Amino acid sequence: MNSKYLIIISSGLNEKGKMIAGLNFAKNVHRKKLAEDVKVVFFGPSEEALGGKDKDIDNLFNMLTGSGIVPVACSGYAAAKNESENLAKLGFKLEDVSDTITHYVDQQYTVITF
Repeated sequence: MNSKYLIIISSGLNEKGKMIAGLNFAKNVHRKKLAEDVKVVFFGPSEEALGGKDKDIDNLFNMLTGSGIVPVACSGYAAAKNESENLAKLGFKLEDVSDTITHYVDQQYTVITF
């Protein structure tokens, strides 16, 4: 197994179905060990959808992080939307995701967006 996935979740609550699909995909691929590695990046509106705003999203997010995945969020977007503290409390690593995404692409990760 040589597959590595970078899952980018950028959809917000206005596209809740896409968020659920992305969270479930990441959780299941990681749980079933279907890939060598799974990274999850929240970018844009998805960063505003966590922390008590939707119980379905929060439950899936908790399952994802409970499985050992450490999510990354865009530090710039989080700061602009005053979400940095909330995301840090949820266990996010806040990074400049333009650097994060290009790093994983350079490392041959397959990028999947939701």
